[in-house]
Amino acid sequence: MILNYSEHGMNIEDTNNEIREVHKSLKVFSNARKFIIVENKEIVKACRESINAAHSANASLPGAGSDQLKKSKEKAFKAAYLLKKVQKRLKTDYGKSWRQDLNEFLFDSEQEVVEAFTLMNILNERGTTRELSFKIKDSSYETSKAKVKVSDRAYIFGLLDCIGELKRVVLDLQNRQDLDTAKKMFEQMYNLFTKLEVFTEYSNSISELKRKIDVARYVVNETGKLFQK
Repeated sequence: MILNYSEHGMNIEDTNNEIREVHKSLKVFSNARKFIIVENKEIVKACRESINAAHSANASLPGAGSDQLKKSKEKAFKAAYLLKKVQKRLKTDYGKSWRQDLNEFLFDSEQEVVEAFTLMNILNERGTTRELSFKIKDSSYETSKAKVKVSDRAYIFGLLDCIGELKRVVLDLQNRQDLDTAKKMFEQMYNLFTKLEVFTEYSNSISELKRKIDVARYVVNETGKLFQK
C-alpha cells in the first residue's frame, strides 16, 4: 500500500479508498487460503492412497502386485491433477504473485505429491523431476499428457520424506526373501540421500531442512545395518 501525502496532510477520502483496497486485498488472500486448505485434504489423501498401494504391490509376490501398481499410479496422477487445478485457479483468482504470497499453504500438498511420485517411479525404475509428468482423461475420455511444477523446497522435502518410504520397501523385500532387489533398492536409497545431503549448507535459510536431513540420514544408516549382519 502506497500512502500519498500532500503539504496539507492526507485526504480523508484517500484514507477511505485505501482502507477499502486493503479490505479487498485481505479478503482475496483469505479466500485463496481457505480454498487451498480444503483442496489440500483431497490431494494429500490421494497421495497417501498412492503410497499405500505402492507398498502393497512391493510386498506382493512377483507378478501379483500389478493391480496395486496401477492403483498407485492412478492415485498419484489424481493428486497431480488436483494440484495442477489448484495452481491454475490461484494464478487466475489471485494473480501472478500467488506463489510468493501463498506458497506456504500449498507446500504440504506439493511435498506429498513429490513423495508419492518418487516412490512410484523408483518402484517402476524411473526417476522423478521437479516438473512432474502425468496423464489425465478429459471430458471426451481422451487421455492427454500434463505437467505440474512444484517449489524447490517442496521437491527437496518430498524426496527426503521418500527415503523413509524406501526403508519400508527394503524391509518388505527382505521379508519375501528377495535379498538382491532389497540391496539394489538400498543402494538407490543411499545414492538419493547423498545427493540431498549437500543441501545442508542451506539449513540456516530453509526452516526444518536440517531436521529433515538428519532424520533421513538416521533412516539410511539404520537400513544399512540390515546388510551388515
